[in-house]
Order: sequence, then structure tokens, then C-alpha cells
Amino acid sequence: MAEKTQTRRGPLGWVKRHKKLTIFLVIVLVAALVLVNVLGKTGKATADSYQFVRTTVLTKTTLSDTVSVTGTVKAGSSASVTASDSVKTYKVTAVNVAVGDTVRKGDVIATLDTTDVEKQIANAQLQLSDTQTDARKNYTQAVEDQTTNLATAQENLDKAQKNYDTLGIDDYYTSMASAANSGKTNREIVTDWYTRYAEEIAGYENTLANLNIQLTQAQQDGDTARADGLKGQIEDYQNRESIAKGQCSIPELGLQGFDAVSQTYNKIEQYREALEQAQQSYQNSATSASRSVDNAETKLEQSQREDDTLTNLQTALENCTLTATMDGTITALDATVGAVCSGTVATIQDVDNLTVEVTIPASSVGRLKTGLQCNITSDATDDTVTGTLTRIDPVANDSGSFGATVTVNGQDSGLLVGIPAKVEIVISAKDNVFTVPRDAVGTNDDGSTYVLRKTGGEGVDMTFEQVAVTEGDTNDYYVEITGDDLNEGDVIRATADLTQGIESGTSDSDMQVMENGDLYVGDGSNMPEGAVVVGGPGGGPGGPGGQ
Repeated sequence: MAEKTQTRRGPLGWVKRHKKLTIFLVIVLVAALVLVNVLGKTGKATADSYQFVRTTVLTKTTLSDTVSVTGTVKAGSSASVTASDSVKTYKVTAVNVAVGDTVRKGDVIATLDTTDVEKQIANAQLQLSDTQTDARKNYTQAVEDQTTNLATAQENLDKAQKNYDTLGIDDYYTSMASAANSGKTNREIVTDWYTRYAEEIAGYENTLANLNIQLTQAQQDGDTARADGLKGQIEDYQNRESIAKGQCSIPELGLQGFDAVSQTYNKIEQYREALEQAQQSYQNSATSASRSVDNAETKLEQSQREDDTLTNLQTALENCTLTATMDGTITALDATVGAVCSGTVATIQDVDNLTVEVTIPASSVGRLKTGLQCNITSDATDDTVTGTLTRIDPVANDSGSFGATVTVNGQDSGLLVGIPAKVEIVISAKDNVFTVPRDAVGTNDDGSTYVLRKTGGEGVDMTFEQVAVTEGDTNDYYVEITGDDLNEGDVIRATADLTQGIESGTSDSDMQVMENGDLYVGDGSNMPEGAVVVGGPGGGPGGPGGQ
């Protein structure tokens, strides 16, 4: 039973029963791991051991903050000379330039065969001349017809007006016996009297016609009494009609009775209608003649305008002379006498005013702006060429970078179109300052900064002293330093980190500070007299804790 209980406890039970022993074993294991780790690092340091000390000489220089990019030299501007579609089938008759020639805008590059287009122009001009002649004749005829037709219409109108006016009754009469006629024209008086009695007399005539029909029927029926009565009525209405006709007289106009007035009224109406027809005829003739003249004039004007076909042919003739579209140098030429033109005939580039097309990383574009000075170098020239950043694309390309243009200053740069170039875009520049690598400046525990200046020795045996400095402007690699104890020509250790450039396996005796404060770097067996131990690698002059 006891054995089963011990089995159930297992290793965990053993640990609980031997707690002190377990702790001891853990401590031993950790110590062993630390020892292995230390020995491993020591072996690696020994394998990487090296001895050198880098230095830099202080000199007044320019500290520049720049962005370096690469690009391709391009012409400042370029243009293509091409044959228009209307002359692409014409053969070249002459080529006036060669690659490398300098041309001015308007200079003839090549000429094409104009024989065919000149024939077409001659035919078009002849056809246009015929069209203009016909249009001029039609216009002249339309004007003549207008004059003739209007004259005829005017003659008819004048005749109708005369007939209407010369009835002899269109004057005013103030001696009328009736006050109702006073102040009216004879034509108005006749119209008034006719209108006044015509309806009454027409009523009598209608009644008489009806009574006569009834009389005839009564006579046919043998109704003597009715026939006699109807005869009496007919006689009565005849008398009334006769009286009314007699009353419708205008003695002052010599018109006695209704019949005379009616005849005069009908004559007035006939001449009035004739006059209205003559007026309408004249108006129609005038409108028709004017429309005809206008149409003929429009066609004449159209014929006198430049014909579209002729204009296109004349343009094609002009296009047979291919000219330079800008000042520059011929950099490509594709024109051969006897061949037809297709595509670009010549390429003209301004090789005196060059640019460099560059690509700026997104990480740098925010620091740049147009107008910054640039320094350009290439395999084509040993000198550095200056330029100006003149364009930055506002939108990134597919690669996430930004296209930009650097305009080369001057025309004799020595750069060649198409070659690669390196461009250093200068964000800022400070002249006449001391600069050192950024790693050359160390920092003490109190925050003060210093550099290590050489005081003696050579190679790994050089000795250095700490010189207090103040940091100024900086770029990716260098920092400006100032200090009262700095002099041009001072040799400064390139890094203030004493583990940089010293044999990795050095002991405390390999890094010593001498009594005069100089730092000694080298083999401890060659240490000058009076040196004291600093405290091992990583300690700066003056005691542990220096960088």
C-alpha cells in the first residue's frame, strides 16, 4: 500500500521531499550555462580580433545636407517633324539636313514631290472659277428679273388704283342736301345708300317670289278666290318695292333709283377687288423676286469663298515642305530621297539646355522643394556640373517614388543626352566649419560632448586626449563641431567608441591613461611609464563611463 502511494507521488513528490537539494542543483545548472555563454563570447571575440585606429584631420570645409539620386540626361526640349496624313503617300525629293546639324525654327528639313497635288489644285481652281462665273450670271439675272417683275406688278397696281380712284365719285361733297351724307366720300355715300335699301328690296323680292309660287299653285288648283287674293298681295309688294327703289336715289351724284345706285356700288366693289388683287400680286412679286435675288447672292458669296477642297489641297502643298518646328540639333533622321514618309521624319532636340530626369525616394521627397541647387556628375565629364531642381511630381509613380527634373545650369556642361548621371540635391550648406564623422563625438555621463584628439604615436600606438566640443548642424554622416581648443590640422579619432579599432581581446592593461591625461592604446608591455589603468574596454578618458 505504501509503494502505491510513493508511485502516485512520482517526481513531483521527490522534489517536495528534497527541496534544498533541488535548489542547489538549479544554481549549479545556471552557473554552468553562464560559463558556457561567456566562454563562447570570448572565443568569438578572439576569432574576430583586429587592430587599427581610424582618424580624420580637422579642416575648414562645407557641411552639406543632401539627397543623392540618379537619373538620365535629357534634352531641355524636343520636337518631332512628321509628314501630315495628306502627304504620307508623296515621295521625298530632297533632304536638306543630316544628324548633328543645328537648325532654326522654319528651316527646311525635307521636301516632297508636289506634282500630283499641283495638278489637283489647278483642276480645283478651274472648277471654282466656273462655279463663280455661273453664280455671278444667276445673280445678275435674278436682279434683272426682280426689276422686270416688280415693274409689271407696279404697272398693274397703278392701273387698278387709277380705276378705283377715277370713278368720278371719290371726292367729298359738302353741299349734300341730307345732313347724313355730309363729310363722307361719294364712295361711302353710295355704299351707305346701297346697304340701307338692298336688304329691304331683297326682302320684297323674296316675298314676291314666294307669292308668285302660291299664285301659280292656286291657279292650277282652280282656286279663283285665293288667286285673286294673292294677286292683290303681289301688287301691294310690287308697289312697296317700287317706292323703295325710287327712294334709293342720290340726285347729287346723278344716281336715280336703286338700280343706278346698285350698279355704281357693284362697280366700286369690282374695282376695289381688282385693286386688292393688284396689291397682293405686287407684294407676291416683290417677295418672290427678293427671295430669288437673295438665293442668287448667297450662292455668289459661297462661290467667292475659299473652296474647302482647294483649301485642303493648298494645305497639302504647304505640307510638302517639312520644316523645323524649333531651334535645336537634329538627333534622328528618317528621310530618304525617293521613299515615302511614314512616322517621324526628324527629331530635333535642344542639346544646349539639358535636364536630368531623376527619381526621388518617398522618404526624401518631403525634404525637397524646387529651386534647390544640385551637383551633377557623370562619366562624360570629370567636373561637377551645377543644376537646379525645377520640378517634382505631385503624385508618386507605381514604385512609390517621385519623378523630378533637374535643369542643368549653363550650356557648356559637357554632359551628353542619354547618359546616366548622379545628382546630389543640396538641401542646406554651411561653409567654413569643422566637421567630423558623427561617431567621432562622444558623450560623458554629465551630457557634455567631446572628441579624441591625437597627441602622439602612430598606428595602434597613437595616444589621444579628450577635447570638449559643441555639436552644430549635421547630416547623415557628419556633424559640425566647435570648441575653443580646436585647431585646423588636429587629428581626431574617427570614433569615440574605444572598442572600435582596438584588438577585441585586449585586457585592462591595453587601454591606459597616462599621468599627463593622454590615452594610450596598444600592447600593455609597451605602456609608457606613469600610465594608470582606466578600467577596461569601453571606458573613456578620465574614468569609467565614457563612450
